[in-house]
Amino acid sequence: MVLVFALAAIGIGAYLVVLDREITHRFEGRRWSLPARVYAAPLAIYAGLALAPDELIGELQRLGYREARTRGDLGIGRYLVTGGRIRATLRPFRFADAERPALPIDVRFEEGRVASVTGASGPLRYARLEPPVIGSFFASHGEDRLVVAPEDTPPLLIETLKAVEDRNFDTHLGFDIKGMLRALWANVRAGEIEQGGSTLTQQLVRSYYLDNRPTITRKLKEIAFAVILDARFEKADLMNAYVNEIFLGQDGARAIHGFGLGSYFYFNKPLLELDAQEIALLVAVINGPSYYNPFRHPERAKQRRNLVLATMREVALLDRSAYERAVRQPLALTQTREGGRYYPAFMDLVRLELATDYDRDTLSAHGLAIHTTLDPRLQQTAEAAAKGTLAAIERARGIAPGTLQVAMVVRAGQTGDIHAAVGGREPGRQGFNRALNAKRPIGSLIKPLVYLAALESGRYNLATPVEDRPLVLPEFNDYAPTNHDGEFHGIVPLVRALGDSLNVASVRVGLDVGIGEIAGRLGEVTGRYPRPYASLLLGAYDASPFEVSEIYAMFASGGFRTPAKAVTAVVDAYGETIKRYPIDVEQAAEARDVATLTRALQIAMERGTGKSSPVADSGVAGKTGTSDNYRDSWFAGYDANSLAVVWVGRDDNQPHGLSGSRGALRVWNSLMARADIVPALANEAATVTIDYATGMRAMPYCGGTVSIPVPADQAIPWKPGCDAP
Repeated sequence: MVLVFALAAIGIGAYLVVLDREITHRFEGRRWSLPARVYAAPLAIYAGLALAPDELIGELQRLGYREARTRGDLGIGRYLVTGGRIRATLRPFRFADAERPALPIDVRFEEGRVASVTGASGPLRYARLEPPVIGSFFASHGEDRLVVAPEDTPPLLIETLKAVEDRNFDTHLGFDIKGMLRALWANVRAGEIEQGGSTLTQQLVRSYYLDNRPTITRKLKEIAFAVILDARFEKADLMNAYVNEIFLGQDGARAIHGFGLGSYFYFNKPLLELDAQEIALLVAVINGPSYYNPFRHPERAKQRRNLVLATMREVALLDRSAYERAVRQPLALTQTREGGRYYPAFMDLVRLELATDYDRDTLSAHGLAIHTTLDPRLQQTAEAAAKGTLAAIERARGIAPGTLQVAMVVRAGQTGDIHAAVGGREPGRQGFNRALNAKRPIGSLIKPLVYLAALESGRYNLATPVEDRPLVLPEFNDYAPTNHDGEFHGIVPLVRALGDSLNVASVRVGLDVGIGEIAGRLGEVTGRYPRPYASLLLGAYDASPFEVSEIYAMFASGGFRTPAKAVTAVVDAYGETIKRYPIDVEQAAEARDVATLTRALQIAMERGTGKSSPVADSGVAGKTGTSDNYRDSWFAGYDANSLAVVWVGRDDNQPHGLSGSRGALRVWNSLMARADIVPALANEAATVTIDYATGMRAMPYCGGTVSIPVPADQAIPWKPGCDAP
């Protein structure tokens, strides 16, 4: 027996040595999986900015700022509204180009615009709000966390964890017999599980090394692991690991780990800014993140929170007045959920752009900060426009509810920065990204490429007469295009052929300038070169809204190719900018020809297929598109600031009866309803007035006229009775 015990002791000792080495190595080498945090573009506030007070308040609330009662209460993360001004103390933040300390600002407003921005030392050229987190690249197992350092952890949280979860944390050796017995007695008295017998170290062991199976073997392992950790590491290290590791809830496929992320997920603000009742709720959730989920079970969560507050009062962490004030408070969970909100369609664009420089492991584990071009206000407007307009269309036209789908890309007209992306009618839902991946026939959206080629040839201008008469093409199997209205319109000016989207006239022009020219332009943008069939001239080409935005970006930018850009910079975990993504500009067409085309697309809005838009006369340029049998409804429109492409259709590719103007244009109208529109940059040189229907020169008093740029030597006959009076 002595020999047996000796051998057993040797075996156990050897096992413990190996176990000690493994546990210590894993803990010392443990690098929390730090997913790259993805930030939206910061809102820059400056004099002259079109921004109303309620909009700034909305942005501050999106970032988790709280309203102060007095100027004396105006600490970091708070704002105060007094008359026509808003004061706030902005949080410190490390931008891609500089680190900004906490900044007090005073913003005055006049007539819906910012009148002035003042800091502590005087007027400011601008002040940037810290950008909201809009996503992260968490690992495949779905864990997500936002690691906080000990100095960024509220002492009240540390002491509350000890009081509620492990009162002997500072003195025990990793497990606590007294704590187990005390928890057992408390649970017996309450008739339910009020306290757990595991120490914080044991809970950490379960999270790091073991599972939660209720077996004696696992429990013994848990205690052994806890003893080893406690012997090898400082209590402060173990507490910091616990604060960053503990599971606090589930957000779809994403597991919320640690109090840093939990603070944003539940309250949308930094951990250091939490009040006592908010800290108590987070500690309460530990005992059962699903059972005490405050979003789903608010009363249950509040009762548990108040129990934690009572414990805090019992151990003198709160005085009587603070305790009574805290228990009276509502849960006050975040309503915006920005701390846990994702923009799947935009995040796909970010992934696509980063893929050439960073692998998945780097993005999910190295704590990078990804700064992007997303405008949260515009994204929110786009999502609301898409969802609300589709529901209204379905009601008005008797379409089965929920059967229409939508995709949208909104980008800066001059730089290619993507400001918003909508992949479907349900915002925030991860799934098929129609904005990026749904390739559908683009219909008449292709026609501006045809007419740009005509203008570039030098043989056409906006007044050039073209034929809209029956056409049969033997070389294309007797292809015979027809117009949308089933009629032919004879001789029409080029500007009307584009504005009214006349198919036959467009095919004639396209054949004259060469189908290969159009096919080549498409291939340059999308990387897919179509065969030069005549049907290509009417949009028999599949493209995604993202690809269409690349095509129309050339028009919006005045003839330059500015590839889409979703990322501006990548910053490492130490705050160093390791990569910037500059604007890439390449001239693709003559500025004069593109400006002339833009004028034609403005007229298409004023007089043609876009005339139903409430903003048709505001200087916007746009084109509708409809595929065969009304399967796809398209619209692409731009002003001097931005370009938006909208698609409406069905996932099963069945007809829905919506033309471009009855579907996609209505979504765009909703998007632009609150926009600060600046007219697109059109060619205003040598402008003459012509009759839109015939192309003959006419004085404005005749009605039905449009102003167009034409070459100085262009002779245009006067319309009878419409010459100078």
